Amino acid sequence: MKKYLLVEGITDVAFVKYVCLKNNRIENFNDFEKNGKEYTFHNLVIVNMNGQGNLDIELSFLKDQDAKIEKIAIIEDADDDFKKSQEDIELSIKKSKIDSSKINYFLTPNNKDLGNLETLLLSTVQENNIVGCFSDYKKCLLKGHEIYPKALNKGQVYSYTMYSQSGKDLHKPQDSFISKKNEDTGLWDLTRPEFQVIIKFILESFK
Repeated sequence: MKKYLLVEGITDVAFVKYVCLKNNRIENFNDFEKNGKEYTFHNLVIVNMNGQGNLDIELSFLKDQDAKIEKIAIIEDADDDFKKSQEDIELSIKKSKIDSSKINYFLTPNNKDLGNLETLLLSTVQENNIVGCFSDYKKCLLKGHEIYPKALNKGQVYSYTMYSQSGKDLHKPQDSFISKKNEDTGLWDLTRPEFQVIIKFILESFK
């Protein structure tokens, strides 16, 4: 019986793998073997949906394997309308006709507030020079421009992961937990209280 965790993108996949690594669910960051959009370790499977709008497709695919599935977890962004994001997920679950008792979901940043994974990540970072500089940059960008908050958050996370180590190691967000050299970057502190709710959700999903 398999346990599935569906996430929006590649950075989410890396975050889930990092949580599993730091909580001794895996021994190495790459224990999850990649096969297309799925990352599998024994009976645990992370699915990269490549976007929030693909939940219907992924659940439809899983419906065909229903008998082999123990549980399904979903992590998506709350974005700027928590209730609508919640309703959209619940509608997708209903349309899939998968036993709803097998499915649970979590809306980032913390399952109660507006935002996304980047909102969560940024909430754990001290206002260092890089983050502060981008905050000033955001204010400048917003003068006379209408920019979606999610795009600004992604830009700020990218700025932090690329430049916070003085240009010595340039990390894209998906490589900012464990680098391509298979080293812990130290950029994210999972002991921070902001992370605890989503960590609990991930560990319970893969229990």
